[in-house]
Amino acid sequence: MEPKHFKPHALYQAISFALLPLCYATITHANSEQIQQLATIQVNASSVDSRYAAQNVAIQGFGTQSLKEIPASVSVVTSERMADQHAKLLTDVVKNDAAVGDAYAPIGYYPNFITRGFSLDQGSSYLINGHTVRGEQNVALENKDQIEILKGISAIQSNVSTPGGVVNYVTKRPKDIHNITLDADNYGDNTISADVGGFLGTQQQLGYRVNLAQQAIRPYVEHSNGQRSFGSVALDWNISERSQLQFDLESQRQQQRSVAGYELLDGKTVPSDINSDRLLGYQSWSKPVTMTSLNTSVKYNYKLNDDWAMSLSAAHSKVRIDDYSAFPYGFYADGTYDIYDYQKPNDARTTDELNANLTGYFQTGKLEHHLNMALTQTQKNQKQYKSINKWIGTGDIYTNTTDLSPSSASLGPYYKSLDSQQTGMSVQDLIQWNTQWSTLMGGKWLHLNEKAYNADGTENRHTQMDKFLPQMALMYRPWKNTHFYASYAKGLADGGQAPWYDENADEILAPIESIQYELGLKQQIQNFLFTAAIFDLTQQNQYSWLNIQNNKQYFIQQGKQHNLGLELSLSGDITQNLAITSSVAWTRSRLEGVDAADLMNHQTQNTPKLRAAAHLSYAIPQMEGLRLLGGVQYSARKYANKTGSVSVPSYTIFDAGLAYTFKLYSHDSTLRFNVDNLLNKKYWRDAGGYLGDDYLFLGAPRTAKLSFSFNF
Repeated sequence: MEPKHFKPHALYQAISFALLPLCYATITHANSEQIQQLATIQVNASSVDSRYAAQNVAIQGFGTQSLKEIPASVSVVTSERMADQHAKLLTDVVKNDAAVGDAYAPIGYYPNFITRGFSLDQGSSYLINGHTVRGEQNVALENKDQIEILKGISAIQSNVSTPGGVVNYVTKRPKDIHNITLDADNYGDNTISADVGGFLGTQQQLGYRVNLAQQAIRPYVEHSNGQRSFGSVALDWNISERSQLQFDLESQRQQQRSVAGYELLDGKTVPSDINSDRLLGYQSWSKPVTMTSLNTSVKYNYKLNDDWAMSLSAAHSKVRIDDYSAFPYGFYADGTYDIYDYQKPNDARTTDELNANLTGYFQTGKLEHHLNMALTQTQKNQKQYKSINKWIGTGDIYTNTTDLSPSSASLGPYYKSLDSQQTGMSVQDLIQWNTQWSTLMGGKWLHLNEKAYNADGTENRHTQMDKFLPQMALMYRPWKNTHFYASYAKGLADGGQAPWYDENADEILAPIESIQYELGLKQQIQNFLFTAAIFDLTQQNQYSWLNIQNNKQYFIQQGKQHNLGLELSLSGDITQNLAITSSVAWTRSRLEGVDAADLMNHQTQNTPKLRAAAHLSYAIPQMEGLRLLGGVQYSARKYANKTGSVSVPSYTIFDAGLAYTFKLYSHDSTLRFNVDNLLNKKYWRDAGGYLGDDYLFLGAPRTAKLSFSFNF
């Protein structure tokens, strides 16, 4: 049963202090017997340029970390690729995967994304080193080694999560490095970052990695300048040959005015003849959105013997958002819109997580078993003010607005809107039947105890449930580097929050279930990997529904969303000099079984039927250290409203650049230059919904980026 009063901070501290005697005893034993540090794992590159290839993933739950053997669709973006693309935000990263698109990702705010036609969930779809973190933040990339995007149901990885999948940030581990990087673009945006690491101790048993960054944010949109400060530390303590302690902490503060999206004019027409650099609703007295975040974790690894290992970990993630915005809303046919004074300070969201994991290998007769068992306790809560959202005047999309008088309204009470406790226990057994056939059998039992509250402190929902979420796969390997799989999984996602205009405004509904079937192929061809996946995915649907009996609208659960899709990808080294990552995603997305007939029989909002992406790096043989970079992104048209009556057109975007690695005063240095959106295409990158409303966001115009990285 769930503890009556779960205190994650206390348990977090308890684990930390419980480890201290063990660590002390181990150190004493190590000093007396001169135990050496953990053996170094040496990885040799298979070709000259393997910058875009990843062989393994850190994400757990499949009985293997080999990318070519995992029975799921996973894409990996390496730190080298992020550096080549001058990536600062996850928005800059997901363009490498055709299955992922923006889903309300404004400049100056925290973004979200849509995968396989389903939006990710900010409370459960984002991980750092496998631990759940708050998605209401722009997770920094300076200390990330790679980003793993798992597409599809991911109950094993993150308890309650949407069927779109999860994004796992993998942090850089300690190494001998002293690096400084300067980065700037033609709009004046500039960042200075440092990456410093090394090892301490007589046996170099303590490794450290420190990353720092300071950014002057200068986007292409007027009045939206800001700043960002970031710092992180990673520690690896090799206590003995069998035990290791890992610690990670990162903190960030970002201040920037958010850039609101457009809406359909009179709900029927996509705006035209507009400037991409205009900040809608600008008021000189409005404040930048301030987001402060803290993500930290501690993990103890212990190798019981050659076949069995265990780990204990605790993690804490907290985000605070202070939002004082002049927000444009309600766009009319002539291009005018209303302006609202929106105030919601101290919006605090916290996730605490404890995890115990046991992995091992054993045999029963001729069968080989790779067992994984995990016990996870997660607590999430949200505290907020009853916000101010008052009309103060009007503006129009073609001219700059004049200053209006801010609202004199006072904030409502500060209250806890959500308290969710989740206990998950998963067991998975990867069974190798012979050299060709294997199965993955298991799942997660999940206990949920969740309460949602009104602004006056009264409880509006109490959900308690126990669910078993199976995850199974059958794998067949006819040849050494060819892997087929068929998988089945169930998932559970957080319920949605009712829009402000519904009768049950701000109410958070109960969690919803999903089911997925998937067929896949993974083919390793020399130094590159080809993957293909076909999926059938359904999830219970929640939406705003009009009750014709009283002519009032409510946010309810009804029907389901049914998505079918095909995903293809190719990544790695095509030749000794050419590295590429490319993907294609075809998705058919429909609502079924809802009373509103105009929501069915067409593609769902913001989900193009076809999307493609490719990025390459070509090392010029005649000039050592020089590489040519290129990229292309394509999206078919997509609907900009729920009824499918209005769409935004398809687009193709080209990127080009170069990277030059050389010696400067005997030190390794790299100069990178890129031009994104080379042809200066004006396009709608995002046509999704947020809290019941539909928004349109323009893509960035042509942008030139320059960076210099120096190892000292």
